Amino acid sequence: MLRSKIPITLVILLLLFVTVVASPVWADQGAAAAAISSAKGTIVDCYSAAKDAEAAGANITVLVGTLNEAGSLLSQAESAYTASDFDAALNLAIQSQNTLNNFIGEANTLRETATQQQNQDYLINVVGSIIGTFAVIVAGFAAWLFLKKKYDTTEAHVSESPRV
Repeated sequence: MLRSKIPITLVILLLLFVTVVASPVWADQGAAAAAISSAKGTIVDCYSAAKDAEAAGANITVLVGTLNEAGSLLSQAESAYTASDFDAALNLAIQSQNTLNNFIGEANTLRETATQQQNQDYLINVVGSIIGTFAVIVAGFAAWLFLKKKYDTTEAHVSESPRV
């Protein structure tokens, strides 16, 4: 009877040991996977915001640099996760997300500034064209009046000449 209890006790102790020791590893793995997934979503959202800013005509060079840095950190996190270094994967994924703090706000500010600049440029072009058109018309009318006056005085002198 004692012999049959020893293997059962060993199996129970082994199961308890595996559950206690493996549990933190699974938790780290799950946290790392969640952080990597969240970082991917953040990068996609930030890319979309940068794309919208570029479509509005904004200079997004700084934003692209920030996205590249976050993408590099995410790639390192995925490599660490593949190598079962879950702590490093978690830290790198969090760093990737922290790199993108306030990114969408900056992208939206650049987009709004570019839109305002385009509207201002359009207004200047329209008003400038209208003023230019009127300036040409007024200058043409003034030249016509000047030449008409000169022609009328020249014609008057010609008609006053004595007849032979």
